[in-house]
Amino acid sequence: MISAAWGWVRWEAHREIQVTRVIELITIERFIKGAILILGGIALVVAGEATDLGRLARNLQEQAVLQPDASLLRRALNALLEKLGKASDLRRDEIAGAAVLYGIIEVIEGIGLLRRRRWAEYLVLIATSAFLPLEVDELLRHPSPFKAGALLVNVAIIVYLVWRKRLFLERPDTITAESPA
Repeated sequence: MISAAWGWVRWEAHREIQVTRVIELITIERFIKGAILILGGIALVVAGEATDLGRLARNLQEQAVLQPDASLLRRALNALLEKLGKASDLRRDEIAGAAVLYGIIEVIEGIGLLRRRRWAEYLVLIATSAFLPLEVDELLRHPSPFKAGALLVNVAIIVYLVWRKRLFLERPDTITAESPA
């Protein structure tokens, strides 16, 4: 049983994928999201070390004249500034560290997809699936069109990878014409 599973893992890890238009879009999305997360995490640490984030958040809110009846983007920015302004230094560093680590995972996924590696599709599937319960919970607690859209995109990625790309469905003994390399 274990040797069969290990044989499947070795076979799957060395397979190259066919890059479809959807895979290209997922790759671009992973690089963009990874870059935003990494840069955002670094900026949060740098800004937190250089300034009082609470005061900075209040100043930005005043300068941007953020009102509760403002546009969705302005309300989101206002909520973010309020949360960051109230966060402790430790909490801010935890958020920044998590953002950077998650951004690195996103970039690794993008690099793997760019290099046409099957393991990257599995990594995208696992990383995307892992956060679905949190996304659903957040959407139920604080619904917004952005959160609903993000959830729909992630579910579509999962469905595409499992159904169309047949992740976890193919076995080396069921493939006849394809070589493992």
